[in-house]
Amino acid sequence: MLHSSAVSVLFKEELKPVEAVEGGTATLRCQLGTEAPVEWRKGQTLLRASTKYKMRQEGTVAELLIHDLEPKDAGDYSCLVGNQKTTAALSVNALPVHFKQELRNEEATESGTATLQCELSRPGGSVQWRKDGKVLIPNGKYKTRREGRFVELVIQDLDLADAGSYTCVCGEQESTAALRVN
Repeated sequence: MLHSSAVSVLFKEELKPVEAVEGGTATLRCQLGTEAPVEWRKGQTLLRASTKYKMRQEGTVAELLIHDLEPKDAGDYSCLVGNQKTTAALSVNALPVHFKQELRNEEATESGTATLQCELSRPGGSVQWRKDGKVLIPNGKYKTRREGRFVELVIQDLDLADAGSYTCVCGEQESTAALRVN
């Protein structure tokens, strides 16, 4: 973005939009017309060097490295020299949620309770439960719980008809386990 004719003299090369993947590192780079100290901002917030942000400057080239990218890191970043700045957008593509721990086969007794649990790679992501391919609706018999990355299906007041194949669906991922009722 050119803010005045002075910007093109001050910035030989402006920041360019960057697209990166969650968990990776993004590098924003600009080149100044002459060596000068720079300041980096995300929106209006001044950025400081940390494990998350690394600022490098070699001669007239200034770089901001953003490590361990998360979707919340997306936004507009600016390099400022005095009252001049160049701004570009960073987009972070979220990785799909996957299963860190799959469902396990369970065995339970009639009129008891069974709990099927799996762990996702991160909290969030919509989850659907199925029994023998049919979508389960939480009610008095089926309860779903979610705590952080862990999702559970609790089946109460078991009878022999509850035995079968249970599947947890999250996005494109599925995990299936068998429940036996004795």
